[in-house]
Amino acid sequence: MRIWLVGADTKGTQALRQLAKNQRVDVIVSDVSDRPRAVTEGLIDHVDYVEQVSSLNINHIARRIQPDLILIDASALDRNWGHVTGGSALSEAMTQEMASVSEYPCLILD
Repeated sequence: MRIWLVGADTKGTQALRQLAKNQRVDVIVSDVSDRPRAVTEGLIDHVDYVEQVSSLNINHIARRIQPDLILIDASALDRNWGHVTGGSALSEAMTQEMASVSEYPCLILD
């Protein structure tokens, strides 16, 4: 199974720990930072794709990656927008929008 993890912060790192237990699962990680929590904690060596994922480009990137499932780490988006007034509500709306427009099965890690 091929899984695309969008964001490797708190929830994404927890998911990576569990997914690593199954050798048949191939996880591709993307994040806006090249050193998200999963990298700094040594869980993964690097991020496969360092880029911003949004509802505008999620399908374009997914077609390139060809995942069976997309997992979105909501805490990673909150990291980017949480410091702005109303940022948490904005990041939640952006996460929901990405999941709804995705042509691939998509789950939000909240």
